[in-house]
Amino acid sequence: MKIKMLPNWCKKLGFLLFIIGFFISGYTGFQEGFQEGLRGKEFNSSEIKHFFSNKLIHFFDIVSITGMVIYMFTKEKIEDDYINKLRLESFQLTSFIGLGITIISYAISEDIKLTLDYFIILFLWMYLSIFALKKRIY
Repeated sequence: MKIKMLPNWCKKLGFLLFIIGFFISGYTGFQEGFQEGLRGKEFNSSEIKHFFSNKLIHFFDIVSITGMVIYMFTKEKIEDDYINKLRLESFQLTSFIGLGITIISYAISEDIKLTLDYFIILFLWMYLSIFALKKRIY
């Protein structure tokens, strides 16, 4: 099955969207963790202001995930059957590893409360990492 891929210039667009969304949503997560660490100490945690609402943070999470997906679905500079084979192998390996992590985490604790974005981001990161390693090795 042939999938239509985006042009190569979309890699830059996807990477830019990912960086913007990742740093803004990551900054707010870091800020919340920093405030939790300061509770009960001399420093007043209300001095650190929240710049973004929860809906805006969620939007930037979606922007970063969309950027990674765009990056994944762009053509390489040299697109051939070998790259398609590497994509398929990377996707299969990522799926097996993701299922393994999911099953092991469920076996360890039934009360894990993670949102769907954790699994999506983990899957996308694993796929991009495995594809990059396979491309460099072979």
